[in-house]
Amino acid sequence: MRKIACTILFIGVLMTSFSVKAQIMERANKYFEFFSYEEAIELYEILWQKDSLNENVAKQLAISYRLTNNSEKSELWYSKVVKSSLTTATDYLEYSRALQSNKKYEEAQIWMDKYLKSTSGSEQKQIDLDLILELRKDSSRYSIKPITANSEQSEFGVAFYKEDVVFSSAKEKTSMIKRNYKWNNQNYLRLYKSEVSKDGDLKNAVLFSGKLGTNYHDGPVCFTADGKEMFLTRNHVSSSKRAKRNEEGVVSIKLYHCTMEGDKWSTPELLSFNMEGYSTGHPALSADGKSLYFISDRPNGYGGTDLYVSTKTETDWSTPKNLGDKINTSENEMFPFADENQILYFASKGHAGLGGLDLYSIDLKKEKAEPVNMGYPINTSKDDFGLILKNGNGYFASNRIKGETYDDIYQFAILSRLIKGEVLNSETKEILGNTKVSLLNSNGEIVKTIHTTADGKFQFLISEIEDYQIKSVKENFTDGVESISTTDLSNSMEFHQSVYQVPDNKLSLEGLVVYKDDRAPVEGVLVSITNEKTNETIDYTSNSEGKFFGSLLRDQQYNLRYHKEGILSKSSKLNTSNRKGNKVYVEEVVEKVQVGKVFVLDNIFYDVNKSNIRADAAMELDKLVVLMIENPSLKIELSSHTDSRGSDVYNKSLSDRRAKEAVEYIVSKGISPDRLQAKGYGESRLINHCSNGVNCSKAEHQANRRTEVKILEL
Repeated sequence: MRKIACTILFIGVLMTSFSVKAQIMERANKYFEFFSYEEAIELYEILWQKDSLNENVAKQLAISYRLTNNSEKSELWYSKVVKSSLTTATDYLEYSRALQSNKKYEEAQIWMDKYLKSTSGSEQKQIDLDLILELRKDSSRYSIKPITANSEQSEFGVAFYKEDVVFSSAKEKTSMIKRNYKWNNQNYLRLYKSEVSKDGDLKNAVLFSGKLGTNYHDGPVCFTADGKEMFLTRNHVSSSKRAKRNEEGVVSIKLYHCTMEGDKWSTPELLSFNMEGYSTGHPALSADGKSLYFISDRPNGYGGTDLYVSTKTETDWSTPKNLGDKINTSENEMFPFADENQILYFASKGHAGLGGLDLYSIDLKKEKAEPVNMGYPINTSKDDFGLILKNGNGYFASNRIKGETYDDIYQFAILSRLIKGEVLNSETKEILGNTKVSLLNSNGEIVKTIHTTADGKFQFLISEIEDYQIKSVKENFTDGVESISTTDLSNSMEFHQSVYQVPDNKLSLEGLVVYKDDRAPVEGVLVSITNEKTNETIDYTSNSEGKFFGSLLRDQQYNLRYHKEGILSKSSKLNTSNRKGNKVYVEEVVEKVQVGKVFVLDNIFYDVNKSNIRADAAMELDKLVVLMIENPSLKIELSSHTDSRGSDVYNKSLSDRRAKEAVEYIVSKGISPDRLQAKGYGESRLINHCSNGVNCSKAEHQANRRTEVKILEL
């Protein structure tokens, strides 16, 4: 404070002349250029008090407050910048981010829209207000409180170490020499260890290892399960013991490895996959110790820092592999942690969320898994990052209370888990909306049932950890069943499980064949069912009850042919499109047949005193054509009969002509003429009493005017 007071007094004296402003501006810009933002802010604020129209000062303050993570002041100064002549598209973006960090989401969306409209090809995510509302639900799922070991400075980068916890802290050292990180005027990070109390709190943190400390930042770290190996993040320094900064003023970080030798750690050695000129850090080991996850800004990434993985070989670690664009974005992805279920937790600014760094999880076992935002209150509009988890309890860091660059460590316990997912068509992977989804416990009892909307999404909040099943039911699909184990849920705050339902393309077919005259069931009928699209034919045979059973595909056209000695073979069409339910019922009426049997063809009408085939008669004769095609050995006599009105000679001649016309029509459809005989009987075979001179009704006379088919050969 004494130094600041002297500085202000000095400046107050010098402000008497115009040149003093230039001198202060020069000093402020020099601080800014050398990344001493806290000291630069102090001078820029004084300049603004003297000249509130200086747009350059406003912009420098906006940038400085942003880089020191002060979202309230960043919002204030960017609100001035976006109205100035110096504004750029990037200023719209940073103003939007500051507003979002301060929970002013709707206003932030306005400025994000301005940014997106002023830039082409930007990969920046739009602010999703609906998602923000969704993420803030179910806030009682966790218990969260700060640890006792937090200091007035920053603490973060928590790692499990045997039964203890190790983290990085900027708390003041007891040494006589004070070295501050000029970016934010805090101490450089050092590693501390704390025992875990019964209630999960971290107290009485002590320096982890005095010999491992450097003059710059140390941490984050991770350890093997046995605690005998450590992977350590450090600022990389040259042989001259000086740190090199990149163009953005950031000193690169590197990954080191050391082992426990006796009761001391060996000298840390650089891992082989570090790249000169680029940062590599934030290590996280898989549960089996074979995969090492970390961050890097090396070339050919997606932007900012990306997440990578390297696999342990017999002699070294493999060439790092980028984890891909489902995880990595054009922004920064940081602080990975992998649990024993292969769930990867990480922090990101690039995925849709509540603002600042949000925490996400992704199931590495599932090929098509997507990152899941862990929701409020784990995530807030501030920076939330560095989560670790074991047996449903864990720790993470956040600047939610102190703000700016002051991070605290929070302990949390999972009180209830969220099971969520969606129902999908197993063949097309399309969403299946309007489904009934039930959650069943380990006893097979239904815990809860919901009906999804068109989006097919469901979620269940559970408090008990046990084996569960999710069952989805939808018409025209087989039931979808997915299992969730206790292991899946033990460390999961939010477990995602898609349920797949197989399209039930098959319809259950039940058929019945009966005789026409007495409706008695017909046994032994060969039913040939042909799919007209694929030309595939399946044969069924009717049982003693005249029934046959099979299956059909939906949305197909079928031809059903019925054949048995002693009946007339026949066919019918069946379309399975737009069928409700899963069953199809068909009934076919067949006729017994023997040589000499006579059938009357219904609906064969002629105009008075005419023999030409009318359209309605042609439709009936076409059925006879089909019958003859289906029964290729069938030979028939087709006879025509008249009533008694008119002379016997005329009626005989008229019936002859009509019979011949009918035969000629059938022949024209491709039936061989040697299978047909035409016969006109006139009025010689009346079927009632209406002979010559008898007074009869029109209906009685109509009964005598008929066309008959007589079986000659079969």
